[in-house]
Amino acid sequence: MTVAHEKIEIERIFEAPVALVWRAWSDPALRERWQNPSSSWTMVFENYDLRSGGTEVCRCGPGDEMIVHFTSHYPEVVPEKRIVFTTVTADNENVASVAATSVEFEETGGKTQMRFVESIAFIDGRENLADRTMGTKASIDKLAEVIEAETAKEPRHAG
Repeated sequence: MTVAHEKIEIERIFEAPVALVWRAWSDPALRERWQNPSSSWTMVFENYDLRSGGTEVCRCGPGDEMIVHFTSHYPEVVPEKRIVFTTVTADNENVASVAATSVEFEETGGKTQMRFVESIAFIDGRENLADRTMGTKASIDKLAEVIEAETAKEPRHAG
C-alpha cells in the first residue's frame, strides 16, 4: 500500500458579510447548490449535521450512479468563525483518501475572507491531488456564485 500526503490551501474574499458566507456553508439547501463541483454528477446528503460532534454522510457520482461516498466528522464548529473536520472518501470497496480540513472565516469591512486548508492522505493512487484540487476550486467558485446570488436577494439599506 502506498500513501501520498498532499495539501490544498485556498484563500478567497467574498463581497458579503460573514453571516451570509456562513449561511452558505450551514444551510443544507444552499450547500447543495455549490458543494458538487460537476454538473454531470449528482450529490445526495444522507445526513447533514454541521455542529461540533456532528457527522455528515453523502454520496455522489455520474447521473444516478452513486460511486463515491464521503463521511465527515466535525470535532469543532464555531459559527461564523471556523469549521474543522475530517473526511473519509471511498468508493464501493476501498478507501481512497482521508483528509483533515479547516475552514476559517474573518469579516473585514463587510467582506469575508475564507481560508480553506486540507491535508490529505491519498491511498494507493485511488484519488490524486490534481483532481481533488480541481474539484475543490470548482466548488468554491460555485460557492462564490451562490453567495453573489444570495447577496442580490438581500434588501439594500439606505446609508
